[in-house]
Amino acid sequence: MTAAPTRRRIGVAAVALAAGMSLAACGGADAGSDANSLGTIDAGTISFAFRSDDKPTSFVDNGKPAGFLIELTQAMAAKMKVTPKYTATDFASMLPNIRNHKYDSAAFGTLATDARKQVTDFTSPVSFGEAKMVSRKDAALSTVDASAGKTVAITRGSELIPLLKAKVPTVTVKEFPNIAASANALTAGQVDGLFTGETTALDLVTKHPDYTASPSITSGQTALPVAKDKPNLRKALDDALKSVIADGTYTKLFDKWNPQGVAIPADMIAFYPGLQQRPGAGS
Repeated sequence: MTAAPTRRRIGVAAVALAAGMSLAACGGADAGSDANSLGTIDAGTISFAFRSDDKPTSFVDNGKPAGFLIELTQAMAAKMKVTPKYTATDFASMLPNIRNHKYDSAAFGTLATDARKQVTDFTSPVSFGEAKMVSRKDAALSTVDASAGKTVAITRGSELIPLLKAKVPTVTVKEFPNIAASANALTAGQVDGLFTGETTALDLVTKHPDYTASPSITSGQTALPVAKDKPNLRKALDDALKSVIADGTYTKLFDKWNPQGVAIPADMIAFYPGLQQRPGAGS
């Protein structure tokens, strides 16, 4: 189903899109190839699942997919000369539906853990994840370790769940379908903290003056997932990613979408020699 252009609030759109609404990206390159050498679901196109609630990485703005990884995958698709299509979905079903060929990949940085690599291929890294503990200022958790014995909200299916449990064994994790639901629970006092990626944490703190965020911990390499039986597609995505890094598009989009104070991770700079840090963030 193609997205209606009607302006609506993001929260409302998230509910509607979670039911499977597909969104075609604006622009895109010539869909030309009828040989479909990439092995995408439909020749000349590449379908991405995305999250509708994870601003600024992957979200819905005025009824359309938006965010850093939306625009990055659009730039990559242009290099590959295919037209990108986007479908909003929940995180828990994202990887199974890529393995089952419902989507070609995901415009969302997924932690490439050893367990996931056994069942899904991943591109080279699109970033190296960092996560923060968000809490209310009147009951602040100053570090991730301070969540010991507390109840913490995390998006259902997130690899941050085992990461937090391994670091803080006495924490109780309460899973929610999306960031908005987790934030509502934190505001209502149903949980003591909310564990999420760095950019999302900073966005929450900006929107909620009564929130505070802990220092970051490293959560690991994030990449775009691809079904194991599509090696040509994975290689094409890898080549396109290298190309948008080399021509400066990656740094430009990172600077556009990420809050001030968030630098391109040092591990990312080290992985791609020549990748430029965002302006003002140092080397």
